[in-house]
Amino acid sequence: MIEKEYLANRVANANAAQLVEIVFEGLIDTIKESIAAIESDDANKLKKSIYKCREILAELLSTVEGQTEMAQNLRSMYVFLNKLITEGEIEKDVVKLEKAVKIVMPLYEAWGELGAKETAVVADVKGPSIMAGLTYGKGQLNDYVLNNESRWDKG
Repeated sequence: MIEKEYLANRVANANAAQLVEIVFEGLIDTIKESIAAIESDDANKLKKSIYKCREILAELLSTVEGQTEMAQNLRSMYVFLNKLITEGEIEKDVVKLEKAVKIVMPLYEAWGELGAKETAVVADVKGPSIMAGLTYGKGQLNDYVLNNESRWDKG
């Protein structure tokens, strides 16, 4: 339960790059679960973890847009990773799954660095002097603005 709350908090407070980093972290962890399942000869656990790996790869693949060289390379890499993971499952080959982790790790680290840079940039920028928000009352929508004196005034 604590892990789910921690992850939910991490996702809620993450910038866009950190969200991608979290997805890659999940992929790495799931591949490692698959390796552990092969080593413990747990076919059911292996099946579940490989399925989860494929779901993560499908999500990553669905987010790649355009026909640029980078987009095509990412698509090819995700398809290759799926092939490695499938072969690792069928052949119960830990080496192929470890190779998949080695391929994903640089991407995970790159997104982590980018996320940290985005957070640093945001921290350097002074926030807005005015914030606005909406609240819902019974049968009405109220608009409030936070002024420079940190007081909420009707908008």
